[in-house]
Amino acid sequence: MFDCVNQVAICAHRGDCVHGMQNTMTAFRFAIGLGVDMVETDVRMSKDGQLFLMHNLNLEDLTDGNGKISDHTYEEIRSMNVAVRGIASDHVSIPDFEPVALLEELLDLAVDHPALMLNIEIKDRPGEVDEAFAFECARKTADMLASRGLGSRTWINSFSGRIVEWVHTIHGDTFHYHGFFPWHIMGSMQTNPWELCDVACVLNWVLRTDGSVHKQHTVPCPAAWYKQLLKIKVMPLTVSFYGDMQAYDDAISYGSRILMADDPAAMLAYVRAKGLHD
Repeated sequence: MFDCVNQVAICAHRGDCVHGMQNTMTAFRFAIGLGVDMVETDVRMSKDGQLFLMHNLNLEDLTDGNGKISDHTYEEIRSMNVAVRGIASDHVSIPDFEPVALLEELLDLAVDHPALMLNIEIKDRPGEVDEAFAFECARKTADMLASRGLGSRTWINSFSGRIVEWVHTIHGDTFHYHGFFPWHIMGSMQTNPWELCDVACVLNWVLRTDGSVHKQHTVPCPAAWYKQLLKIKVMPLTVSFYGDMQAYDDAISYGSRILMADDPAAMLAYVRAKGLHD
């Protein structure tokens, strides 16, 4: 099961989400400089097969470009500016231009920080993009991570259980695997997800009787869910959506040792004040 040097590990969600520069090299450098244990990011593939870091499907949400990454080439995407969404602070200055980051850029940075863990979500998935395209994105992502020797400190995740399952079939225990609980979130799988995953993000997504899902992102999950995961040796990861820090105190008391943080500086200050992090 997941372990770390600190009593509680802080995972920087998309590097940093409070300065409008999520999934950029500026965000990752800032978070790593603070001393986070893990960074989380999202991988999408361009039309010509390059791996970019972008959460949203539509580029106009986070850049001055438009359309989908899968509809654009490397050169087109690299010309788009993420800094147009930037919000400066005393701790972070915003450059005039910041390109959409590449996976290889983050991995170059990770090599220089051997204690840093990586949480890599393969964002392209069947149903959102062409199925063959989604699996090609997964293959390229996993191959790049493995070729850099980063597998032992990387958690591969996807909302598509089929993607997680497929990467495990190809790469086995080269990587750790991160799922989503309740397990129905991951969709149909041939393998029980808890047989692959040693970490699971706990989301208050309730499956209705009609098959639809009620997504309550900001509602903390019950203690029983944490206990259920720990009983099968899966570490619960607590999401970054809660506005009340009491939810994180509760999650820690339930046994969660990974807290996702949109604001890594604030979360680190909080757990350090409690003596839970160096």
